[in-house]
Amino acid sequence: MAAQSPAVNRGPLGALTRRYALLVGLLELAIAVPMPVLVLHMTGRGLDLAVIGLAFTLRAVFVVLLELPTGGLADAIGRRPVALASQLFTLASFAALLFVSGPFLALVYALLQAIGSALHSGALEAWFVDELQRLDPDVALQPHLATAEVYQAAGMLIGTAVGGVLPKLTAGLDLPWPLSGFGIALFAGVLLRGLVWLFTYVLMQEPVKPQGGELVGVKAIPAILMDAGRLTKRIPRVRWLLVAAGASGLAMVSLETFWQPIAAFTFGDSPDDSLPFAALGTASGVAVLLGSLAVMRWGRLFPGGNVALAAASTLIRGAAMLLFASMASAWGLGVGLALAYFVLPTTNVPHYTLLHDTIPSSRRSSMLSVHSLVFYAGIAIASGPLGWLATQMGPRPALAIAAMLTIGSSLAYVIVARLPQVRVDTTDPGTTVAPAQSAPAAATETELVAAVASLITSDGGFEAAVQEQLLE
Repeated sequence: MAAQSPAVNRGPLGALTRRYALLVGLLELAIAVPMPVLVLHMTGRGLDLAVIGLAFTLRAVFVVLLELPTGGLADAIGRRPVALASQLFTLASFAALLFVSGPFLALVYALLQAIGSALHSGALEAWFVDELQRLDPDVALQPHLATAEVYQAAGMLIGTAVGGVLPKLTAGLDLPWPLSGFGIALFAGVLLRGLVWLFTYVLMQEPVKPQGGELVGVKAIPAILMDAGRLTKRIPRVRWLLVAAGASGLAMVSLETFWQPIAAFTFGDSPDDSLPFAALGTASGVAVLLGSLAVMRWGRLFPGGNVALAAASTLIRGAAMLLFASMASAWGLGVGLALAYFVLPTTNVPHYTLLHDTIPSSRRSSMLSVHSLVFYAGIAIASGPLGWLATQMGPRPALAIAAMLTIGSSLAYVIVARLPQVRVDTTDPGTTVAPAQSAPAAATETELVAAVASLITSDGGFEAAVQEQLLE
């Protein structure tokens, strides 16, 4: 990792970051293996895009219902037990998907996946940030979060390459159901998730639980959730970051649901010829890795800072989705998908840096759960209607609509740039103490508008400025 900053390379902070990065990299590997063929696996088992969209909608609704209580649980009894439980539920969800043959098991998958996702959001990342700040209260978070993003990208790159090529490699082995066809990629993902659980159990150590004890901590959940609600209400920057999070959920589920059916128009959908999907998945992984390395090394140099980088990346992401929806050639599909995933880390890292810099440590898991709740609300709102639209009109128009909404969501960061940073009393998270100086915010706004304008007004218009690289 020659690109890492010295702050990440040396001492206990570096050791902690590498331990966390290994965990999230392995977790991303397990997630990524089924991803290049996930929707093809489901359609091959008799599910149409409307049913798949319904399953994703129900998954998101269940997450919304469970998100706040599970976030409070992580703040109450500790991040480690919640993270371990989340991985068990997610493992079970992919086992259900491995055996899916109709709508019932698709809904079982949705429920188990929702429980795992709700438990996961906030727990592992909050543990990492809390441990960093315990070791150094003045730590700069972005280099450490960016380093973890690189490991995640590497895990996704390896996983998508392996998962895409597995059906082709095993096509001649006459594997029994449910391993036959695209099922082998799901099976590999289940095995890897079991391995990740063991690594998490060993590597994730929690010296001090946030509330100091399980019995007391469970009773503290209502107060924690009320504090999270007060924080969301009292800090305007949080509200607009949540708007961006909802739009990001819409963009993510649209791309993940429709890119494989759109690519199948060009390449076909036979397990015996899964190599194009392996190539697209690998391109997406390479793009995320390059985007992660770029934001780790140069992200802090972007004109206008984190808020401008997040806004520009969101604009490019929406335009890349439009490009992918309109292309039929292999090269066009590859460029559009790769670019959409290249800007994923260049959006996520500054977005989460803005979020972590705004919320207090004592309610970090709860606020990350609020954030995840809104993210999954975006998924829930998008999945059902867009899935139905894709069944009626095809996946291309559905993805194009999602792309336009993504482009519009970049305005949320313009508003964030106009708002002052508010410091929150960590002993009473419901109380705002003092706004940060307003001069830097005004400068940030000016730089943001200039950066966004330069993208929109570049030669040939915004779409002409869009071309390059991709996944999750």
